[in-house]
Amino acid sequence: MARLDTSTIPEVFKGATIDKSELAGFKSIKDVVRLGRVTSITSDEIKLENGTVPLPASPADTLFVDCMADLDGTLYGYRHPEDFKIFDGDQINLGPVVVSFNISCSSALIAYIESTFADDSEMRNNLLYFGRGENHTKPNFKMFFSQFYYQSKTFNALGAYPPAMQFVLNSRTFLDAPCHHYFGLPGFIWAMAGPSQMAKKANKFVERVESGDFPDCQDCFGVAGRKLPEPKDLKIKEKSKVKSNYPPQKKLKPKSKFGLNCCASVDIVNAVEKSGNPTNVNSAVKSNA
Repeated sequence: MARLDTSTIPEVFKGATIDKSELAGFKSIKDVVRLGRVTSITSDEIKLENGTVPLPASPADTLFVDCMADLDGTLYGYRHPEDFKIFDGDQINLGPVVVSFNISCSSALIAYIESTFADDSEMRNNLLYFGRGENHTKPNFKMFFSQFYYQSKTFNALGAYPPAMQFVLNSRTFLDAPCHHYFGLPGFIWAMAGPSQMAKKANKFVERVESGDFPDCQDCFGVAGRKLPEPKDLKIKEKSKVKSNYPPQKKLKPKSKFGLNCCASVDIVNAVEKSGNPTNVNSAVKSNA
């Protein structure tokens, strides 16, 4: 999480993905106008809700970039109808984010499911949780919390097949993967069971949502009553004889000295541990893919 301008209280949050160098570049812009949204553009000025700004050059020599327009009414691609399916017969419909504010990891998970589990769309879709319908894709505070809930439920669902958790822990696209942290496995365990008790906090949040503790969320963000898959429900594809080159063997230099990014990540560890084979956990976190 970052702020462009600490002197101004933000009123909108859209989960933009940005790195530190890009953030520094945006902060270097000093000519910032805070007069509301643009209402129209004339030959000599830009009209906003609370004022006007003269054009520095003629319209023919000026480039206008509209980064805010939701022209198709889909919340920039994040609004999906109630009947939306990611796996739909012989096609895959991309769009929903199943890992909080992480398009790359969401795409990697979908690709993993497609390549690992048998060609059964219903079974594959049961592994993924995301917002559907207008009521659960509105850009308000509930959408922020729903992202963490959906991520927890997705990881819990994938926990029915422990190798899927190993894939997540080895994935470079997953921000909380041990390869991105100096403390690796010890840091993971410390965050989960140490003083911060992140495992309990993550589980407590899911429990409170599902028990109806929050008055403005009585339907579990649209997935109330949906049961997690069990191991017996999952069908695995036959292994390909072609040797895979993933994950790559090149070691990544850890970039963060901090703990886990999101408390929901500990659900992965819990799911792996439920497999009853601690060596699965060790092999997953020791790899620096």
